[in-house]
Amino acid sequence: MPYDLAIIGAGWAGINAAIRAKELGLKTILLEKKDLGGTCLNSGCIPTKALIQSAKIFDYVNRAGEFGIQTITAQPDIAAMQSRIDKLIRQLRKGLEQMLKGIDFMPGEAKFLGSDTLQLKDKQIKAKNFIIASGSKPKELNELKFDAKKILSSEDILKIHNIPKNILIVGAGAIGCEFAGLFSILKSEVTLVEIMA
Repeated sequence: MPYDLAIIGAGWAGINAAIRAKELGLKTILLEKKDLGGTCLNSGCIPTKALIQSAKIFDYVNRAGEFGIQTITAQPDIAAMQSRIDKLIRQLRKGLEQMLKGIDFMPGEAKFLGSDTLQLKDKQIKAKNFIIASGSKPKELNELKFDAKKILSSEDILKIHNIPKNILIVGAGAIGCEFAGLFSILKSEVTLVEIMA
Protein backbone atom coordinates (compact mmCIF):
# COMPACT_ATOMS: atom_id res chain seq x y z
CA MET A 1 0.00 0.00 0.00
CA PRO A 2 1.54 3.35 -1.01
CA TYR A 3 2.21 6.19 1.38
CA ASP A 4 -0.06 9.21 1.19
CA LEU A 5 3.02 11.42 1.36
CA ALA A 6 6.78 10.95 0.94
CA ILE A 7 9.00 13.83 2.05
CA ILE A 8 12.56 14.06 0.76
CA GLY A 9 14.65 16.02 3.25
CA ALA A 10 14.47 15.98 7.03
CA GLY A 11 15.41 19.57 7.77
CA TRP A 12 12.97 21.98 9.44
CA ALA A 13 10.72 22.19 6.37
CA GLY A 14 10.52 18.42 5.90
CA ILE A 15 10.06 17.73 9.61
CA ASN A 16 7.26 20.28 9.98
CA ALA A 17 5.55 18.96 6.84
CA ALA A 18 5.75 15.41 8.23
CA ILE A 19 4.33 16.43 11.61
CA ARG A 20 1.46 18.32 9.95
CA ALA A 21 0.75 15.39 7.63
CA LYS A 22 0.59 13.07 10.64
CA GLU A 23 -1.87 15.46 12.34
CA LEU A 24 -4.02 15.27 9.20
CA GLY A 25 -3.98 11.46 9.35
CA LEU A 26 -1.77 10.93 6.30
CA LYS A 27 0.48 7.88 6.11
CA THR A 28 3.84 9.59 5.78
CA ILE A 29 7.48 8.68 5.24
CA LEU A 30 10.39 11.06 5.75
CA LEU A 31 13.68 10.46 3.92
CA GLU A 32 17.08 12.06 4.58
CA LYS A 33 20.46 11.35 3.00
CA LYS A 34 22.51 13.02 5.74
CA ASP A 35 21.51 13.80 9.34
CA LEU A 36 18.09 14.38 10.85
CA GLY A 37 17.60 18.12 11.29
CA GLY A 38 19.18 19.16 8.01
CA THR A 39 21.51 22.08 7.48
CA CYS A 40 20.05 24.29 10.20
CA LEU A 41 20.59 21.83 13.04
CA ASN A 42 23.79 20.17 11.88
CA SER A 43 25.86 22.76 10.04
CA GLY A 44 24.00 26.06 10.00
CA CYS A 45 21.84 28.02 12.41
CA ILE A 46 22.26 25.97 15.59
CA PRO A 47 26.05 25.47 15.60
CA THR A 48 26.65 29.02 14.41
CA LYS A 49 24.44 30.53 17.14
CA ALA A 50 26.12 28.31 19.74
CA LEU A 51 29.55 29.59 18.64
CA ILE A 52 28.32 33.17 18.75
CA GLN A 53 27.02 32.62 22.30
CA SER A 54 30.45 31.28 23.34
CA ALA A 55 32.13 34.28 21.71
CA LYS A 56 29.81 36.71 23.53
CA ILE A 57 30.63 35.09 26.88
CA PHE A 58 34.35 35.30 26.03
CA ASP A 59 33.89 39.00 25.26
CA TYR A 60 31.93 39.66 28.49
CA VAL A 61 34.58 37.92 30.60
CA ASN A 62 37.36 39.96 29.01
CA ARG A 63 35.37 43.15 29.58
CA ALA A 64 34.38 42.27 33.14
CA GLY A 65 36.63 45.03 34.52
CA GLU A 66 34.34 47.59 32.90
CA PHE A 67 31.60 46.27 35.19
CA GLY A 68 33.73 46.29 38.34
CA ILE A 69 34.60 42.59 38.26
CA GLN A 70 38.25 41.55 38.40
CA THR A 71 39.09 38.41 36.40
CA ILE A 72 42.02 36.82 34.71
CA THR A 73 42.17 37.16 30.93
CA ALA A 74 40.04 34.52 29.21
CA GLN A 75 41.23 32.43 26.26
CA PRO A 76 38.86 30.88 23.72
CA ASP A 77 39.03 27.07 23.37
CA ILE A 78 37.63 26.16 19.96
CA ALA A 79 37.73 22.41 20.67
CA ALA A 80 35.62 22.88 23.82
CA MET A 81 33.19 25.10 21.89
CA GLN A 82 32.83 22.42 19.20
CA SER A 83 32.32 19.74 21.85
CA ARG A 84 29.48 21.82 23.33
CA ILE A 85 27.96 22.19 19.87
CA ASP A 86 28.11 18.43 19.26
CA LYS A 87 26.31 17.84 22.57
CA LEU A 88 23.60 20.41 21.69
CA ILE A 89 23.06 18.83 18.28
CA ARG A 90 22.72 15.34 19.79
CA GLN A 91 20.19 16.61 22.35
CA LEU A 92 18.13 18.44 19.73
CA ARG A 93 18.24 15.46 17.37
CA LYS A 94 16.84 13.24 20.14
CA GLY A 95 14.04 15.76 20.60
CA LEU A 96 13.26 15.62 16.88
CA GLU A 97 13.18 11.82 16.99
CA GLN A 98 10.52 12.05 19.73
CA MET A 99 8.50 14.53 17.66
CA LEU A 100 8.58 12.17 14.68
CA LYS A 101 7.15 9.15 16.49
CA GLY A 102 4.47 7.58 14.33
CA ILE A 103 6.14 8.80 11.14
CA ASP A 104 8.31 6.40 9.14
CA PHE A 105 11.87 7.67 8.78
CA MET A 106 14.49 6.22 6.45
CA PRO A 107 18.07 7.42 6.02
CA GLY A 108 19.55 7.38 2.54
CA GLU A 109 19.50 9.20 -0.78
CA ALA A 110 16.19 8.98 -2.62
CA LYS A 111 15.86 8.96 -6.41
CA PHE A 112 12.69 9.09 -8.48
CA LEU A 113 12.04 6.01 -10.60
CA GLY A 114 8.71 7.34 -11.83
CA SER A 115 5.90 9.71 -10.92
CA ASP A 116 4.87 7.63 -7.90
CA THR A 117 8.01 5.66 -6.98
CA LEU A 118 11.27 6.41 -5.19
CA GLN A 119 14.37 4.26 -4.95
CA LEU A 120 16.13 4.31 -1.58
CA LYS A 121 19.07 1.91 -1.36
CA ASP A 122 17.55 -1.47 -2.23
CA LYS A 123 13.94 -0.44 -1.52
CA GLN A 124 11.24 1.07 -3.67
CA ILE A 125 8.82 3.44 -1.99
CA LYS A 126 5.49 4.30 -3.55
CA ALA A 127 3.57 7.45 -2.61
CA LYS A 128 0.59 9.40 -3.88
CA ASN A 129 2.21 12.77 -3.14
CA PHE A 130 5.74 14.09 -2.66
CA ILE A 131 7.39 17.07 -1.01
CA ILE A 132 10.97 17.85 -1.98
CA ALA A 133 12.57 19.74 0.91
CA SER A 134 16.20 19.12 -0.01
CA GLY A 135 17.58 22.15 1.81
CA SER A 136 20.63 24.22 1.03
CA LYS A 137 24.38 23.93 0.78
CA PRO A 138 27.24 26.44 0.56
CA LYS A 139 27.80 27.89 -2.91
CA GLU A 140 31.24 27.48 -4.38
CA LEU A 141 32.73 30.18 -6.61
CA ASN A 142 34.58 29.20 -9.79
CA GLU A 143 37.69 31.09 -8.67
CA LEU A 144 37.48 29.87 -5.06
CA LYS A 145 36.95 26.12 -4.88
CA PHE A 146 36.52 24.71 -1.36
CA ASP A 147 39.52 22.68 -0.23
CA ALA A 148 38.63 22.46 3.51
CA LYS A 149 42.13 23.81 4.29
CA LYS A 150 42.53 27.44 3.26
CA ILE A 151 39.29 27.97 1.34
CA LEU A 152 36.49 26.95 3.65
CA SER A 153 32.75 26.71 3.25
CA SER A 154 30.40 27.87 6.00
CA GLU A 155 30.23 24.18 7.01
CA ASP A 156 34.02 23.69 6.99
CA ILE A 157 34.60 26.70 9.25
CA LEU A 158 32.61 25.00 12.00
CA LYS A 159 35.24 22.22 12.13
CA ILE A 160 38.42 24.32 12.38
CA HIS A 161 41.04 23.39 14.98
CA ASN A 162 42.45 26.86 15.61
CA ILE A 163 41.04 30.37 15.60
CA PRO A 164 42.63 32.09 12.60
CA LYS A 165 44.83 35.17 13.11
CA ASN A 166 43.22 36.69 10.04
CA ILE A 167 40.32 35.67 7.83
CA LEU A 168 38.79 36.91 4.58
CA ILE A 169 35.04 36.31 4.35
CA VAL A 170 33.48 36.43 0.88
CA GLY A 171 29.83 37.46 1.09
CA ALA A 172 28.27 40.01 3.42
CA GLY A 173 24.87 38.39 3.72
CA ALA A 174 23.52 37.09 7.02
CA ILE A 175 25.93 34.14 7.20
CA GLY A 176 29.01 36.13 6.23
CA CYS A 177 28.20 38.90 8.70
CA GLU A 178 27.59 36.38 11.49
CA PHE A 179 30.99 34.80 10.94
CA ALA A 180 32.65 38.21 10.65
CA GLY A 181 31.20 39.24 14.01
CA LEU A 182 32.08 35.90 15.58
CA PHE A 183 35.74 35.93 14.55
CA SER A 184 36.13 39.60 15.32
CA ILE A 185 35.05 38.90 18.92
CA LEU A 186 37.49 35.97 19.01
CA LYS A 187 40.27 38.45 18.08
CA SER A 188 40.80 37.44 14.45
CA GLU A 189 41.58 40.20 11.98
CA VAL A 190 38.53 40.06 9.71
CA THR A 191 38.07 41.34 6.16
CA LEU A 192 34.56 41.10 4.74
CA VAL A 193 34.02 41.50 0.99
CA GLU A 194 30.77 41.71 -0.96
CA ILE A 195 30.17 42.03 -4.72
CA MET A 196 26.77 43.69 -4.31
CA ALA A 197 26.70 47.41 -3.59
